[in-house]
Amino acid sequence: MSPYRTLLFDFDGTLADTEEGVWLAVNAGLTAAGLSPVPRDLARTFIGPPLEDTFHALGVSDASFQAAWDGYADAYKAHGMVRTRAVPGMPVAVRHLKAAGYTLAVASCKPWAYCVPLVQLCGFGDSFSVISGSFHNGVPEDKPAIIREAMRQLQADPETTLMIGDRGSDVSGARACDLPCLGVDFCGYAEPGELESAGALAIVSTPEELLRFFGLG
Repeated sequence: MSPYRTLLFDFDGTLADTEEGVWLAVNAGLTAAGLSPVPRDLARTFIGPPLEDTFHALGVSDASFQAAWDGYADAYKAHGMVRTRAVPGMPVAVRHLKAAGYTLAVASCKPWAYCVPLVQLCGFGDSFSVISGSFHNGVPEDKPAIIREAMRQLQADPETTLMIGDRGSDVSGARACDLPCLGVDFCGYAEPGELESAGALAIVSTPEELLRFFGLG
């Protein structure tokens, strides 16, 4: 039997494929900041880490960051969210984990105001006891802070809590909270070797492998 009873899931790349919508919104933000848009083949590299880090890496200055953020937010709400799709098989896998007695939560750097409707849009229903995102309850766009907020709401025991995510930032964020992190390679957003280098507990490539990791399926 798995030693873990509480499972915290990243959203982008772990529960859902968000590439197209995020790419469109990031380019709207770059345009609003007076910068050139980036090609689609770069989109996967900036899905997962905090948006502020992405914009700074793409050349957005502190002075133009608010314009970039506002442009991103407007475009994401208008066009990006509806392009989000659940990772095939993940709604079923999540339901199996809940039925097996695990307590499940979302812990994503994505703003909480986006996470809540997207969980429903992607067909996850009431599988998650808590949805922890940024800019809610005073939580910044910071992975360790978001993980701690999820654990606070769940009153989770760190000894039996596992983070599940697809980027090195998920692994490092979990380690900052003294948690292990199971890596997933569902959408291919991470660079080759990124999860291994960050110290992921293990890496699974399909929702079926995820269930087998917990002795299910």
